[in-house]
Amino acid sequence: MSTHKHILFYTGAQSRTGGTERACADTANMLAASGDYQVEILSEYGPAESPYPLHDDIVHESLYPERSHLGAVRGLWLFLRLLWVVLRKRPDVVVVVESIGFLPFLLPTLLCRRTRYLCWEHFNATSDLGVARRDTARRLAAHRADRIVVLSHEDRHYWERLHPAARERLSVVPNLNPLEHVVAERQALQSRESSAEQMADLRDARSPRVAVAVGRLEPQKGFDLLLEAWAALPEATRDGWVLRIVGEGAERGALMAQAERLKITHQLQMPGQCRDIRREYAAADLFVLSSRFEGFGLVLVEALSCGVPCVSFACPAGPGEIIKHGVNGYLVAQGDVEAMTRQLDEVLGDEAVLDRLRANVDYGLDRFSRNTVEASWRTLLEGLEAPALLKVI
Repeated sequence: MSTHKHILFYTGAQSRTGGTERACADTANMLAASGDYQVEILSEYGPAESPYPLHDDIVHESLYPERSHLGAVRGLWLFLRLLWVVLRKRPDVVVVVESIGFLPFLLPTLLCRRTRYLCWEHFNATSDLGVARRDTARRLAAHRADRIVVLSHEDRHYWERLHPAARERLSVVPNLNPLEHVVAERQALQSRESSAEQMADLRDARSPRVAVAVGRLEPQKGFDLLLEAWAALPEATRDGWVLRIVGEGAERGALMAQAERLKITHQLQMPGQCRDIRREYAAADLFVLSSRFEGFGLVLVEALSCGVPCVSFACPAGPGEIIKHGVNGYLVAQGDVEAMTRQLDEVLGDEAVLDRLRANVDYGLDRFSRNTVEASWRTLLEGLEAPALLKVI
């Protein structure tokens, strides 16, 4: 019989293409590849598929594979189904991916104490994303979770303020950098004697220059604010640059209409989703994050890994712990469009500023390396000693 610790990740729908699903796959793969953990992923709904490849040893199942959402009755039935899952599988640890998923684990946390329960927050405690039960689930987690994992120290402070009962059970573990291998490849290239000159020649030969933004076309990502900031730039600064917004979503029509109103469609590219996001970073000179809020801001880590400096709103939560102002990028006061315009004007209009930022893109990236993140997860998982299973009454 295997002595490996049995880890069950519970998520909404691993079949979706989002940052949460990416982080779940990366972390589950990391633990499975170590050989020290038996790893399963349980999706609440949708097909038992993942757009992000999973390790061969990971078992992925779905409770409602034919459904895209659950109604009220099935939502209540979910409480009992998850209790049965825990009783049948008896995992050592359940990692609830996204705090909202902790709500249906009320019964297992009360009755199945052989298993330990981690609430893995992927947004931040100040935002419920318009779903009131998310905060209800957070309050439950604050009292019933054995550990709450947040992605930034900033969010830890939010949890401590909003859910003080969780204060002693909070841990900060940032997301794993999915492009860590690119950092090594880029550093190897830069170590060659002529690489600096070659890269400069490539930049000079490419026209126009590219400022890229990546994300779902939704209000959260603040692309409407970015268009306003871009339109306010002096023509002399914008000349020779294009703004490329990579992603798809419900706001496409509104953003295109806004660009027409602002008369910047000739400088705007919106190619939709991209399967190989590394290509977009490789073709970019600057990355811009205009979000109203984030859970972490993994796109900033990805851009820096590809050698692209960043300008970002200092939104809650995460960018302030990835970007060092004036070193590998710039932070702009949250939602301040005029300040964003001024900062873009400074960076786009001065090649010396861009060169200085490029020289420092590796600043702090080791915090998101596999070695660092895996060590943090091991400390968390190995520190959870599970008592005997209580009798179900």
